[in-house]
Amino acid sequence: MELRRYLPAFRSTTTRIWLLAGLALSLASFRLLPPDDLEVLRHIVLSVQQFYDKARPETVYLHLDKDTYTAGETIWLRAYVADAGQHRLDTLSKVLHVDLISSRQQLVSRRTLELAGGLGQGDLALPDTLAPGTYLLRAYTGWMRNAGPDFFYTRRLQVWPAADAEAAPGSSKSERRPARHAQQPPAPKSLPPDVQFFPEGGNLVAGIGNVVAFKAVDYTGRGLAVAGQVLDSDNHPVAAFQSRHGGMGTLRFTPAEGQRYRAAFSTPALAGLSVPLPAVQAKGYVLQVVPTADAFEISIRQHGSSGGPILLLGQVGSTVGYIGRGQVQGPEAFMARVPKSKFASGVVHFTLFDGQGHPLAERLAFARNEAALHITLTPDRAVYRAHEPVRVLVAVTDASGRPAAAQLSLAVADANANATAPAADNIAARLLLTADLAGYVEDPGYYFQNPSPETDQALDDLLLTQGWRRFAWEPVLAGQAPVRDFGVERSLGIGGQITQSNGTPSPHSVLTYLQAKPSKQFLSVETDDEGRFLLNGLGGCDTLRATLQARTAKGRRNLTFHLDNGPALPTQPLPPLPATPEPSLAAAIQRSQAQQADEQRYRSATTIALGTVRVQGTREVTADARRLYSPGNATVVDFTQIPAANGSTVLQLLQGRVAGLTITGAEPNIQVQIRGTTSLSGSSPLVLLDGVPVTIDALAFYPATDVERVEVLKGGQAAIFGSRGSGGVLAVYTRRGSPTYDHRQDLVPGVLALRQAAFNCPRQFYAPRYGAGAPPLTRPDNRRSTLYWNPNISIDASGQAQLTFYTSEATGSFRLSAEGISPAGQPALGSNALEIK
Repeated sequence: MELRRYLPAFRSTTTRIWLLAGLALSLASFRLLPPDDLEVLRHIVLSVQQFYDKARPETVYLHLDKDTYTAGETIWLRAYVADAGQHRLDTLSKVLHVDLISSRQQLVSRRTLELAGGLGQGDLALPDTLAPGTYLLRAYTGWMRNAGPDFFYTRRLQVWPAADAEAAPGSSKSERRPARHAQQPPAPKSLPPDVQFFPEGGNLVAGIGNVVAFKAVDYTGRGLAVAGQVLDSDNHPVAAFQSRHGGMGTLRFTPAEGQRYRAAFSTPALAGLSVPLPAVQAKGYVLQVVPTADAFEISIRQHGSSGGPILLLGQVGSTVGYIGRGQVQGPEAFMARVPKSKFASGVVHFTLFDGQGHPLAERLAFARNEAALHITLTPDRAVYRAHEPVRVLVAVTDASGRPAAAQLSLAVADANANATAPAADNIAARLLLTADLAGYVEDPGYYFQNPSPETDQALDDLLLTQGWRRFAWEPVLAGQAPVRDFGVERSLGIGGQITQSNGTPSPHSVLTYLQAKPSKQFLSVETDDEGRFLLNGLGGCDTLRATLQARTAKGRRNLTFHLDNGPALPTQPLPPLPATPEPSLAAAIQRSQAQQADEQRYRSATTIALGTVRVQGTREVTADARRLYSPGNATVVDFTQIPAANGSTVLQLLQGRVAGLTITGAEPNIQVQIRGTTSLSGSSPLVLLDGVPVTIDALAFYPATDVERVEVLKGGQAAIFGSRGSGGVLAVYTRRGSPTYDHRQDLVPGVLALRQAAFNCPRQFYAPRYGAGAPPLTRPDNRRSTLYWNPNISIDASGQAQLTFYTSEATGSFRLSAEGISPAGQPALGSNALEIK
């Protein structure tokens, strides 16, 4: 790349500053600088690169079939997981977690998606009994937990009531199911609006004209329109302010040393509210950035010292696009013009350093260079009728109209179900903006929907107030490794910590994992110095059922499991549903309710009514502190239910009662053998009496009336005992002192019965075919809310593909919406309309 020597970019009448434009990150690029400056610059740049090389931040985006739902519907989703630096589909993580959280901070549903090349798909069925309200959908990988929940993908979803209709035709009034009303907690009236002020660059410095941004939001994080004045300590007004988009705006004034400033509001809703501004610094630097159409106009001022050498760094993620160097002397202002073309599209992080490389000020800005790839969706007809084929030509092009390859997903849904959220999240807003911003961003799609000077100003206001939290400079420059409390999930796993009875970690304990369903699997790992463990290599779509057993290095088993159940649930309140939906959305809700009513009637019509059904089962074997294994793996003989126990011994009563258990001879010379798929031929079983290993002689003449039950483990069921259980296990448990003893109060030390959800293997979206050769329908085609969903569209270098689906019996306007990402990390967006009469 081109390197310009000592290009004067910061100008004044007495001094000058130089920059390196068209940065090439190599030592040769810095040889034109003095040795001290070269070393500082190299240290800063290498520190940034080393941080990203180790942190490898990821970002997630979920494309949904539509923006609003009713209870009883299914959320169809496509997951895109990319690296946060280049936005390319990431292959680091193979597992994605998706949570649906209610306004009461309760986990409603959780899905685990399997990723392949950064792509995944799934569905989330909303129960028809789900309370209406606003829900939070969040998605994250295990590796993203190192960066914290601020960088998880989150999206607020409105869920409206299910149908009020009768459950089935002809049902009585008592059988009708009323719609559930929203059960969100009321708005906390005691919480005032949150209004904050943010000096540009970070500090309010005396004697310099400062730009101060502000943001006003309600208790849910939604912007509020505000206006007012900034007053000094003597209540004299020094500046007026009024918010623009989203409760945000800026003001400008020159603070005086020793003064305290506060904001007083003229907005009726905030009357009487007084908010202090940050304290005035007697000395410091002010970094100001003014975005123009094609460049950033930068000025640097200082107050309170004679100045000195400065360095200015500009970066987008891990890519450094600009480094400037110069001298700041006295009160002079230094100006620079940095072309936006130096950066990739996205959030630009400007940092001002002193000559020793200590950060002085920071500022975020946005470079809008390359437009997102455009997806053109062209149906073959303008209007369709019921049961007709719809052929859609999908074309992907870049800003110059050239074809581009991409991975896409396409939804065709009721247009009115999306009409109320035109500024909702999209993949361009996620990759280029919100992935690098901590906290909630209201309507991020607004900044990309129709770019204009107004949206550019609103975007700059957002970046002035939202802050930067991807990393802190001090630990990065000190060479501290980023936090790595969580590893990369390349398969389904189970993690947690094992502690002793007093709560202290149990290091280097042996953990045994014995899976019974859906397939048999045996794993053994050792905990680390903190007693933590991670079992990998699990998978499948069926629920995992297994037993975990932990032992210390010395064989102690009085240990406790603490499984990792995921990150903490967010605490920020969610807004309630509007009292009434907008007319267009109300029509979409009615159509969705009608679809659910049709499905209910279909299920009722195809269901066979049964008479009285008697369910009979065996009594559940409850937990016992003497047991070291899951009772579900054993064959149980309950002696309390056998009348012949009186006058018999244990071994006599067992004869002929357990398949595979052979008892021969006469007491005391008696032999016991258990046959199993992995039992060693001729080997004797391990005999346990109340959990204590004994010889078979200990059971000679042992009265059966003193025994509560016997449990037999054969073959792989006894693998938890290692080589000692190679011949099977015969576990004898004596009676308790009280016949009413509640076994459910027992805790099995060092043993945990586990029931774990596996991968969410997605269902196929129901989309029938019509016409000659089509199979006969097995159910009514009542697609009204979502007409078509295709999460797997691969566009090659030709930039085109063709899709075909059929209309249903529903009429009205539908919206085609496609999103995706190119191999180079460019987001792709496109939409169109479809009319059915």
